[in-house]
Amino acid sequence: MAYGGSQLFLTEADSGRFSVVLHYGNGAVERLSAATPAELLIAASEIDYTDYRREVQRLGDEHPLFEPKLDIPVADLEDFVAEALLLPSMLQERDPVSFFLLGELLHQCLQMQDDGSASFLLTAGYQILRVLQEPFRVQTFLRNVLEVTFDGMERASQQERFEKLKRTHPDVAQICDPASLDSVPEGQRVFAVRNLFDLYLLELALYFRQDKQRIARCDYCWRYFIPKTKKATRYCDRVTDGQSCKQRGANLTRLEAVAQDEALLICKKLRDRMYARLLRWEDVHPSERDRLIPMSYEQFEVWSENARLARMEYLRGELSAEAFLRKIDITHELKSYESGKAELLEIETVWQRRVAGHWDFDPEIFYPGTMMFLDLTPGKENEWETLTGDDLRRQDQKGHQSLREKYGKG
Repeated sequence: MAYGGSQLFLTEADSGRFSVVLHYGNGAVERLSAATPAELLIAASEIDYTDYRREVQRLGDEHPLFEPKLDIPVADLEDFVAEALLLPSMLQERDPVSFFLLGELLHQCLQMQDDGSASFLLTAGYQILRVLQEPFRVQTFLRNVLEVTFDGMERASQQERFEKLKRTHPDVAQICDPASLDSVPEGQRVFAVRNLFDLYLLELALYFRQDKQRIARCDYCWRYFIPKTKKATRYCDRVTDGQSCKQRGANLTRLEAVAQDEALLICKKLRDRMYARLLRWEDVHPSERDRLIPMSYEQFEVWSENARLARMEYLRGELSAEAFLRKIDITHELKSYESGKAELLEIETVWQRRVAGHWDFDPEIFYPGTMMFLDLTPGKENEWETLTGDDLRRQDQKGHQSLREKYGKG
C-alpha cells in the first residue's frame, strides 16, 4: 500500500517472528511488536470493534446526508466528513494498523473530484462509510476463515488444515498458499502490503509454512490459542469466569457425560437435530429444498409423538436401550445401537454451513435484532415467542458451541 508516500510492510524480525512496520508519508516509521504468524492471526481475530462498529453504524443510519431528499446540501457532506474523521482515533491504541490504513484511505477519499453529477455527494459519503467499515468487515472474513480452517482440526496436520480451507474456499486458499512463498528466502523477509485483507492472507501463508506452532480452539471459551505441546489440547490457559478454561472445561465435560441416562441423552440430541432440520426446511426457498433432508412440521410432529411414546416405554422398562434407540432412529442417524457406542453421526450445523458457504458471512448483519416466532412444537399451543439475534444464532449453533455457552456463565 502506498498513498501519499505512506507504506505498510510485514518484516521478519528474527526466525519465525514478524513485525508490522508503518511508514508514514512524513518520513516517520513505527514498528509494532514482533510475533509469530499464529500469534498475529489470533490477536487480529480478537480485536474488539464493538463500540467503533456501533458509532460507524450510527453515523450511516442517522446522518442527514443519507436521508431521502431531492437536493443534498454540500454542508451535509462536510458535516459527515467532519464526524467520520473523528472515528479512526477510537482504534489508535487497540488496532494501530487499521488506524494507519484508515487515515490513508480517508485521505484518498477526500481527494475525489466532484464530477458534477447529482449523486456525487451521496456517492462520496457512501465510499467514506465503506472505508470506515473496513476493519470489522475484514475481521469478519478472518474469523470465518479461522473457523473453517481450525475448528475441529486439533488432531490434523498443517497440510490437512490447509486442504480443508482449500476445499471450502479455494479462491482464498489460492492467495494464501504457502507454496507462493517458496521463492522468498527466509531470514530477513520483507513484504509490502496493500491492505488488511492482504495482510491477514500473508500471515496465513506464513503460518502454513511452519509446523512449530498450531492454532487450536478452546472447547470451553471457544477462542483460539496455541497449544504448548504437540499433544491434542482441548483447553487454553485463559482465566474465564474466575477459573482457568482447563479447570472449568474438565468439570463441565464430566457434567455433560453423567447428566442423563445415555439413551435419553441420545434421544434429546436426536430431537434437537430433527428440530434444526425442520427450521432449515422451513427457512429455505422451496426451489432449494432438493439439497436438504425433508422435515416439515407434520413430519416433525409425527417423529416427536413416536419418540414420546417410545421414551415412556423405555422409562417403564418395557424397552431396552437398544430397542428404544432403534425405534426413534427412523432416519438412521446413529452409528450403533449398542450401549456405549450410540453416537450421532457428525453433520454440519446451520451455523457451520453459513460460515463455510460465504466467507463474508456476518452474524451482526444476518441476524435481526428481534423477530416473532410461532412455536408449533407439541404442547406449546401455537405460542408466539420473541427471539433476539443471539437466540437465533444459538439455535443455528446448537450441537456446535462452547461448553461455556452450553453450561456456564455468559
